[in-house]
Amino acid sequence: MEIPFEVRFDGRSIACSGAPSGALTDLRFYVHDVVLIDADGRERAVRLEPDGVWQNAAVALLDLEDGTGTCQNGTPQVNRSIRGTVRSGADVRGLRFAIGVPDRLNHGDPMRAEVPLSYSVMHWHWRSGYKFMRAGVRTAGDLAWLHLGSAKCAGSIGAIDGCAAPNRPIVELAPFDPAKDRVIIDVGVLLGPSRLDDGTPWDCQSGPGETQCAQVFGALGLEFDSGRTVGSAPAFSAERRR
Repeated sequence: MEIPFEVRFDGRSIACSGAPSGALTDLRFYVHDVVLIDADGRERAVRLEPDGVWQNAAVALLDLEDGTGTCQNGTPQVNRSIRGTVRSGADVRGLRFAIGVPDRLNHGDPMRAEVPLSYSVMHWHWRSGYKFMRAGVRTAGDLAWLHLGSAKCAGSIGAIDGCAAPNRPIVELAPFDPAKDRVIIDVGVLLGPSRLDDGTPWDCQSGPGETQCAQVFGALGLEFDSGRTVGSAPAFSAERRR
C-alpha cells in the first residue's frame, strides 16, 4: 500500500516557487508507528518497506520541498508518500501515525545510522537528537519557520538520559480510506496563527522558553509545556485523491 501526502497553505496549493501570497521554504518530517483502524476499532500496523533512501523498517522521511525557489536549504529529491504492507481484513476507516523519530533511535549517531536517519540536515547536533519536522513559509512581507524536536533533555551529547518534552505529535484521521485518500498538511494552519502577516519574521525551535511555539504546537495537537499529545492535530486532514 502507498499513502500520499500533499502540502497546502490555507487550503491552496503551495510550492517552493510560489506566489507572493505564500511560498514554501521547507517541509520535511519523519513518520513512524503507522496504523490503520477498521470499522470495529481494531488496529493493523503498517510495516514500512525499507527502500535504502526514504524508509527503513522503523521510520519514513517525507520531503515535500524540491530545493527550488525559496527552498534554498532543500534538495531536488522529493518523497511524497509512505509505502508498506498491512494484513488484509475488515474495511479500514481510519489512519494514525506519529511524527518524529522513536525515542530508542532519536539519540544515536547519524553518521552510523541507516537512511533516512543518516541525513545530517535533519539532525539537531547541539541537542543530540533529530529534527522531527522542518517547515517554513515566506509571504510578500513575512517569514515563519519551525524546527520541531524533543526538548528538556537530560544528559550530555552521546549520553542522553531522556527528554521531558517528547514533542511527537500523534495524528489520527477518520474517515480515511488508504486506497482513495491522501494526507494533507496545511502549513498555513501550522504557522499562520503565529503572526505570519505582521511583517516580523518568526521562528520556533521547540525550546522550553519559546512561548511563541504554543500556538504552533496546538496546531499539532501538542501541549507546549509537556510536549505531550492532548488532542487532534488541526494542521493535518484527509482528502480524496483526484
